[in-house]
Amino acid sequence: MLYTRPLASGTEKEFHWHESPFTGLPTYITMSPGQAHGHFKTATLTSADTVIIVSPKPGLSLWVTDIIVTGESQASSTATIQFTDGTDTVIMIVAFQVKTPPQLNANLQSYFKGWKDARVELVTSGAADATATIGYIHSLAAPSFAEWDAER
Repeated sequence: MLYTRPLASGTEKEFHWHESPFTGLPTYITMSPGQAHGHFKTATLTSADTVIIVSPKPGLSLWVTDIIVTGESQASSTATIQFTDGTDTVIMIVAFQVKTPPQLNANLQSYFKGWKDARVELVTSGAADATATIGYIHSLAAPSFAEWDAER
């Protein structure tokens, strides 16, 4: 069972703990933002197309925590994972599906941080057959594309 206690008297900030199975004493828990607030969405395409995998809440940005891409080997095809707001686009990954099927699993310790209103899309070309799963969190940090681009 997970418990919470105030960090200090009169504050709403809390820390998390659970009882040790050996001693019954509190064991404190630390989690990354992705572990504490993470979600995931999946999309599949079986022909050349574009699909939005996940969009941020209005006015926020996304931090991508995990990327999984799988599919079938196809002649002359690619599967691309990208951030875009409809105006600016930045490619995160291009998986070529020509001789072998794409098999990618990336757990990102530093996250791929997006900019305000940038969504994550799967774009396939040719006779593609690909599935992408994106782990993500919504972030209040929502720089414009120009601000985001200047920081990287």
